[in-house]
Amino acid sequence: MKAICIAGLILCALSARPGAVSSQSVLTNEPEAPHKMVCSEEADKALTREDYETAVSLHESILEKDPLNGLETYHLGFIYGQLGNHSKEVTCYEKAIKLGFKEDRIFLNLGMAYGEMGQTESSIRALKQDVLSNPNSAEAHLALAMAYHKASAGDLAEKECLKAIRLDPRNVDTRFLLSFIYADGDECEKAAEQLRQILAIEPIHERARRDPKEIER
Repeated sequence: MKAICIAGLILCALSARPGAVSSQSVLTNEPEAPHKMVCSEEADKALTREDYETAVSLHESILEKDPLNGLETYHLGFIYGQLGNHSKEVTCYEKAIKLGFKEDRIFLNLGMAYGEMGQTESSIRALKQDVLSNPNSAEAHLALAMAYHKASAGDLAEKECLKAIRLDPRNVDTRFLLSFIYADGDECEKAAEQLRQILAIEPIHERARRDPKEIER
């Protein structure tokens, strides 16, 4: 599962970053204007229509002229992710963050990209940052739970699943993951209960209908 936030790609809003460095001029001592991160409508239209080769070319051209543009750096990383080049995706996300861009759930996407590369510790680190930024997001807690489960940290995965369920009780993906966590810990009744909860929400869920019998056996 990889949830990508691309609302910023379509809106093409101006984004000013805080934390400008103070000017060293002895005459004014005024802060420098923060760098304006502007997204190119032409480049992002290519991305929207899934013309990734053109989108890469246009974004790279923009960044040659404006290398401090964290927004476009983030967009370029997203494109590489769509192309399956997660190494370049991660590089772009990390660079965008260093440039001050921390919007559009970049830490969620960074964590998922690290997960695709099998770098679980880095994935967890990024996803924890996303949870800190979005504590009321069930999606954030579920993503972190998945990473913990992959790292065989069942207790931590369970805690994140339960947080996600409190925020979104009808999310069957979270309950299904939780059923696996309980099954892995030989808590068969708890696992079966989650599957029953799924069937109460989505009666035609095929795996939830089949797996209780497997768990009981």
